[in-house]
Amino acid sequence: MDIIKALKESGLVGLGGAGFSTAAKWQAVKDSYEKKRFVVCNLSEGEPGVFKDEFVIQRHLSKMISGIEIAAEFVNAQKSYIFLNDKYKYYQKKIEKNLKGKKIEVFIDNGRYLCGEETVMLQVMEGKTRQPRLKPPYPTNSGLFGYPTLINNAETFYRVKLIADGDYQPKRFYSLFGDYIPKKVVESDLSSTVEEIINSEKILSKIKFARIGGLSGCFLPRREFNKQITGTGSVEIFGKRRNVFNALCQSIIFLKNESCGKCTPCREGIYRIAEELNNISESKSLWDKEEIFSKIKSIAEAAKESSFCPLGASVANPVISAINLFPEDF
Repeated sequence: MDIIKALKESGLVGLGGAGFSTAAKWQAVKDSYEKKRFVVCNLSEGEPGVFKDEFVIQRHLSKMISGIEIAAEFVNAQKSYIFLNDKYKYYQKKIEKNLKGKKIEVFIDNGRYLCGEETVMLQVMEGKTRQPRLKPPYPTNSGLFGYPTLINNAETFYRVKLIADGDYQPKRFYSLFGDYIPKKVVESDLSSTVEEIINSEKILSKIKFARIGGLSGCFLPRREFNKQITGTGSVEIFGKRRNVFNALCQSIIFLKNESCGKCTPCREGIYRIAEELNNISESKSLWDKEEIFSKIKSIAEAAKESSFCPLGASVANPVISAINLFPEDF
């Protein structure tokens, strides 16, 4: 079958969070003048609250591997890799058992959040500093060891196999967890809202807010649960006794610890936001708090506009949404 035509018709985009056209990425590697090429399946999944790719390993491993092979055949790759976060290393034997006789190698690393960014992942695979590269050139032109490299996440390769088999429907996996609900993966339409993913009036009636997209995502009040879920497809729900301020602090601490320190807006900006959040918790004056809010928001906006990679830019998501939508929690 004409896989690139099928990919275009399906409208499949990367399901790791960036949402870039799968067909366009594959075609870019295919059109490269370099004869040596690689395919990498990103299974780093280093952000707390995102676990749908683990579900792919558990339930759809063979289809995921078939998707990698389809990609390797299309771009004429010399070798393929599965970049596996070592928190999933107990799946290594299962994966390697399914890889016998295939030109696919498992690369294990401690992953961390930054490896979700494809150039950081490539740096780690090459034994270099765990920091992002300047783009362009993009990995499709100069990726692993300087050669064109096709990178997609685990669920994307699984969906590729469904497309090749004629079984594809415009759906994706969502990670759902939090108060009143067990940790689980939900498969639903690409346009699904928070309400539709939770799918329980009894639980919805107990919820105050949700965090969408992991610790680097934004906060949504109950009144906005009719909004479509984007990004990594993660939904964390919080009961009515929960406070957004505490959840925001959790997000900022995580992002501060995961920052590689390469650029000033991220390295210094997130540190300063953490300091100012501490000032809010100690301040008794509403006037002082308003001034701190303004300062935090301006730092977050600056990080969003000028950080070297998506980690620094993402700090604006939790900060702006928390302050703008939940002022009473501060």
